[in-house]
Amino acid sequence: MILCCILAAQDTLSPAMERLAKTERFAFGGVGIAGVTSPGEKDFRVIVSQPPEIALDRFEKLYATGNAQAQAYALAGIRKLDPKRFKQLLGSVKNSNKPIVTMAGCIVDRQTFGAVAREIESGHYDLWIERGNETR
Repeated sequence: MILCCILAAQDTLSPAMERLAKTERFAFGGVGIAGVTSPGEKDFRVIVSQPPEIALDRFEKLYATGNAQAQAYALAGIRKLDPKRFKQLLGSVKNSNKPIVTMAGCIVDRQTFGAVAREIESGHYDLWIERGNETR
């Protein structure tokens, strides 16, 4: 029975990882005219809903292999699950000028990866990350 649950979770996790690795925008909260949850945030929630050790492993893989937007989601997940590891990663990206596409409400923007990393560090997205936990 446990094996079936693990396999079912991995079946859901793999597509979420594949999509999130190449997501087009980093966004938490309602986006677009309708204020819907972004596809990236939905996939982030699939990963973060796993047991912490599995989720952390997935976020580490995403950070290593994903595009800039995926890496930002991974940083947010790592901050939530392992603040010490987050601080280690933050040191190498805090001043990064790598471009990242973000979205807030209806506004699509280009920021530097360092700026987004500092927003994650400051807790800017915590409300949205924690709000998603209430629906589980």
